[in-house]
Amino acid sequence: MEEITSLNQNLRGIIDRYRDPSGKLNYFAMMADKALVDYAESLADFDLATLTTRDAQLAFWINCYNSLSIYGVVQKLKKDPEFVNKGNKGWFGRVRFFALQKFNVGGESYTLRTIENNIREDFNDPRVHFALNCSSLGCPLLKDGLYSAENIDKELEAATKLYLNSPEGLRLDEDKGELYVSMIFKWYPKDFETPERDVIDFIAKYAPQKIREFIEKSQKKIKFKYIEYDWSLNISEQEDN
Repeated sequence: MEEITSLNQNLRGIIDRYRDPSGKLNYFAMMADKALVDYAESLADFDLATLTTRDAQLAFWINCYNSLSIYGVVQKLKKDPEFVNKGNKGWFGRVRFFALQKFNVGGESYTLRTIENNIREDFNDPRVHFALNCSSLGCPLLKDGLYSAENIDKELEAATKLYLNSPEGLRLDEDKGELYVSMIFKWYPKDFETPERDVIDFIAKYAPQKIREFIEKSQKKIKFKYIEYDWSLNISEQEDN
C-alpha cells in the first residue's frame, strides 16, 4: 500500500503541474522536469503483487497507460521537436508510438498497445476506453488527478459520460437525422456488446438527453457515421518553447 501511495503521489504532482484546465499538457515544460523520468523509471521496480484487489489493479493500469503515454511524448519531443506539430497523425508513427515503444513495468516489458489490450481483456469493462488518454486531441480527456481503487466505478462513469457529451465522442445532425460517434465504437464494437445490450444501448445510457430521445424515436434503426479521430498532440496552448 505504501509503495502505490508514493507512486501515485509522484504522478499526481506531475499532472497537477502541467495539466491545464482543458486537460491538455505543457510537454515542453515537462522536458525540463526530471520527476517524469524518475516516475517512469520507478515503474520497473514496482511490485505488481502489492495490488491485491481488482479495483486497485484497474486503477493502476489506467494511470500507468496514461502516464507512459505522456512520458512517450516527452521522449519523442526530446529526439524530434517537430513531433509537436506531427503528433501521431501518420499510421507508421502510431505503430512506432503505441506498438514498438517499450516500457518496463514490474520488471516486464510492455508497449502501450499491450497495456491497453490487457486492460480491455482482463477487466472486461467498456468504460475503460473513456479513461485511457493517448495524448491526442481525439481521445478522452486526461483526468484531473488519478484514477483510484476507492472510487474507480464512479470515476469510470464520469469519464464515459464526459466523453459522450463532448463533440469528440458523439454528435447529432438533426437536419439529416444522422448520429456521429467516436471511432472507438468502430475499432472496438464487441467491447460494448453483451447478450442484453448492443452498442446503441450503451451510447444511449450516457448520451445527452436530445440524443437519447433521437435514439428512442429511431427505434435503433440508426446507421452510425464516424467522427474523424484527431491524432494531433493534446498540447497546451501556453507552451514554453
